Amino acid sequence: MDVKNLEPYAIIGFDGSAIKGLKIHADGQHIVYPMGNKVCVQDWKTKKMFFLSGHTNSVSTVAVSPKGTYIGSGQINHIGFKASAKLWDFKKRTCLGSHELHKVRVEALAFSSDERYMVSLGGRDDGCVVLWDCGAGSATGTAPAARLTTGDAVTLTPLHRRANSFVTGGDSNLRVWNIRAESKALDVVDVSLGKLRRCVRCVTVSADDAYGYAGTTSGDMIKFSINYPPEPTAPVANIKPTLLGCLAKCGPWRKGKRPDSVCYSQGIESILIMSDGCLIVGAGDGTVDVLDEINWKGEFPKGKILDPNRPHFRALKTTKLEGSITSLELLTPASGARLLLAGTRSSEIYAIELDSFVPTLVVTCHRCAINAIAFPRGMSGVFATAGGGDVRVWCVDSAQELLRIVVPNFTCAAVLFSADGKSIVTGWNDGNIRAFTPLTGRLIYCIYNTHNKGTSALDMTKDGRTLISGGCEGQVRVWDIQPQQQNLKKVLKEHKSPVSAIQVSPNDCEAVSAGTDGSCIIWDLLSLSRRQVMYANTLFMCVCFEPLGCQLLTGGTDRRVAYWEAGSGNLARELEASKQGAINGVHITQDGRLFVTGGNDQMVKLWKYQEGIYTHVGLGHAGAVTCARFSPDARRVVSCCAAGSIIIWNMPEVYLRDSQQSGEQSLQQQLRLPLEHRPRAGGDRPNKLPAAPSKVEKIESMDTTRSSVHSCCPCDAAQSKRSDKSDKSDKSNKSNKSNGPNRSPLQTGAGVKCCKPPDNLPTRTTSKDYINSNSDKKK
Repeated sequence: MDVKNLEPYAIIGFDGSAIKGLKIHADGQHIVYPMGNKVCVQDWKTKKMFFLSGHTNSVSTVAVSPKGTYIGSGQINHIGFKASAKLWDFKKRTCLGSHELHKVRVEALAFSSDERYMVSLGGRDDGCVVLWDCGAGSATGTAPAARLTTGDAVTLTPLHRRANSFVTGGDSNLRVWNIRAESKALDVVDVSLGKLRRCVRCVTVSADDAYGYAGTTSGDMIKFSINYPPEPTAPVANIKPTLLGCLAKCGPWRKGKRPDSVCYSQGIESILIMSDGCLIVGAGDGTVDVLDEINWKGEFPKGKILDPNRPHFRALKTTKLEGSITSLELLTPASGARLLLAGTRSSEIYAIELDSFVPTLVVTCHRCAINAIAFPRGMSGVFATAGGGDVRVWCVDSAQELLRIVVPNFTCAAVLFSADGKSIVTGWNDGNIRAFTPLTGRLIYCIYNTHNKGTSALDMTKDGRTLISGGCEGQVRVWDIQPQQQNLKKVLKEHKSPVSAIQVSPNDCEAVSAGTDGSCIIWDLLSLSRRQVMYANTLFMCVCFEPLGCQLLTGGTDRRVAYWEAGSGNLARELEASKQGAINGVHITQDGRLFVTGGNDQMVKLWKYQEGIYTHVGLGHAGAVTCARFSPDARRVVSCCAAGSIIIWNMPEVYLRDSQQSGEQSLQQQLRLPLEHRPRAGGDRPNKLPAAPSKVEKIESMDTTRSSVHSCCPCDAAQSKRSDKSDKSDKSNKSNKSNGPNRSPLQTGAGVKCCKPPDNLPTRTTSKDYINSNSDKKK
């Protein structure tokens, strides 16, 4: 059968850890940046993307030639192995050549102004400069990047008018290189720094090649003169660059006194020289400034102590972004004002208008691997992802972030929406289970010390009263969830290794847990005992019930998808789902016709359940696919990978036509929650879930057109003022009390509800400190 490609609807991803990783093409319409082991080229207006694939590991640096003909990329590799640098044709999207002359890492890349040469700089384990001839497709020269008496070179930039020259900088070294036209040998001259000791992070050169600036880790800048003649073809054999000074930003002005030098916190990571001579500086603390030279007549008053730098710039405009600035690029669109694009180490891209200097977040994603995806029950418009340090809620249609719940220094391994849409339940590697409101991200409750080695899997019954969690120590625990307290019902000890996945059966009477010990166990939720166990010669990574609950699918490190009978535990069928790598995620549609798999081969495959064949494959992930999910209406497939990127795939038209012919429910019928209309038995308790004490939030009420809300600091001044007026009644004070050991969010002394956990919770300290502290005990 002919296998077709899945069409991506939207791709969310950006690797901000690469220095100068964000580049703008010469046509002013495309941006280039690394995404895992691929190079992504995106149209700025239409947001369409295409990828340059060929690297075997993460891309560490990218470069675009001045005319936009070529794209260069370098990668990082394991210690002891060679790292490749590749040359790409932009229009044909093909690889023109590559070399593996660097060890472990390619630190920086640059093209000469005439696009003849591609210069690559090796990392700490290599320390060499390699010259690649783009026309001949071969390496023409190599040389050590720094002297033995200095540190490593880390940055590289070409000259604009002289095609055969470039500048490198690093730890206590700043060098100007020249390529001989005849022999293509490399000549180098050091910039004499004297007693000045600085570690250079970035270098930029003026348009006329007269001078340059080097940003340092100390937060100041080195200005140097290249001293090359204006004629590009003039010989430069005996010309040496000179140091002009070590400059910094001016502090507050004081009459009759020398202004203080202000250095940027965490160093200067990126510098741009504008056409009017002003500088744009990006610092490690997220500060972006527009600097201009001060107009000071005469000499500064001399101080008692000789300063290492002198104040020379004043800030005309300034803004503060989240994360370290790794890339700064000027974008001049065909219509509209010029934009400054800033890439940060937190994997975000901001667009800053130069007139108002107001930043706008345009791209954001997880900065590390994504561990789980969850859709609300019966709602296909939003989904949640869990990764390192935060949980995010995304809009499917706009592919924009709607909510970010931040718990610093911890990793979220599992996420799910409660059936009534009133809470987002998450499991973290500190062993705690936290539930948040879906609109504002406020903490509802926290179950402490659920597992000794971290919580790895979660699922909840449809009534919201029973929560099943799995841990890295191999235990499965069943919890009774009530509005005011959460109690442990049973500890099930069968697995010998971490529990990788848990799912509740469609009838809420059973739950299945998959472990990396090669066992998959079906539990009876009524008697809280083991009902069936299945063994295989694999490490189970994922498990999913068939909609009727008669069968279940498993995937693991044996590269196979297995069908199991839920009643007898017998193996019904095995499919080879991947040629290489484990199967990390599997999910079935609600009608049971299709299922999707994702694994270490970086592919997303769409399968027919009955036939056992895959008809469509999705290519585009830059890392191992960690999880994949269907939307409840089966119109989208969402997959995530270890590189932190998210891809939303369109369901093929052939399956959409089949679902419409079979009488698919309308959107209003999907959004209607079945819990309110389900007939109850005489002894059933009402279906309630813990919610925020002051306001009941439901995921159906989320405005998908709003900007992102960050819940890391939810108690801002505006919310506090509003809560002061609305929370003075006795009714609201009573609703905030808790009788159990796991309390709801506390109240401050002024009577204002604080939705952020107190300082002694494990969101700030470890679980062990919380247990051993005497101040946390109930009086």
